[in-house]
Amino acid sequence: MSSLEATAVVLDAFEALRIPYMLVGAFSSNAYGIARSTKDADFVVQLEEGDLTQLMGRLGSDFRLDRQLQMEMITGSVKNVITFQPTKFDIELFRLSDDEHHQERFRRRQRHPVSELNREAWIPTAEDVVIQKLRWQRRKDLDDAINVLAVSAKMLDWEYLERWTAIHGTRGLLHQLRDELPDLDLLDEDD
Repeated sequence: MSSLEATAVVLDAFEALRIPYMLVGAFSSNAYGIARSTKDADFVVQLEEGDLTQLMGRLGSDFRLDRQLQMEMITGSVKNVITFQPTKFDIELFRLSDDEHHQERFRRRQRHPVSELNREAWIPTAEDVVIQKLRWQRRKDLDDAINVLAVSAKMLDWEYLERWTAIHGTRGLLHQLRDELPDLDLLDEDD
């Protein structure tokens, strides 16, 4: 089994166990932008007591759970990491946090084809991918945001993007990235 197939197995387990989830990271930006490879798979999950035990029981012995929770500082969420042992591929399970945008993007998630996994999955909207990538501000995240803007710009809810980037203090960065794409004539210059 490949790392992509292992990710699909985890996704299928969420579906079978009815655990609310959202596939994020490179998989979600690939859905709206220009695809890139990734070294891990990221999910936001809404876990109830016992869900993690059921999940691991369903996944089997090739999957190892690190029970030590790790903290993610931007949204204040914690995560568990599941490693697919044969390829050492990490699948990160970010717990849904109380962060206002984290909650909003989870509510807005939608079913969308994920070509790498050959199935549909719950993923954030294109706008929420851009907003979160701008919050992270790592080079690969900014590249992902540019790619989503380049491919999906005419379909984006720019008012929603403007509102959340203003809240997060990343509105200037959104405009800078937009300006790097000369064919995007979507907003007034005065914005």
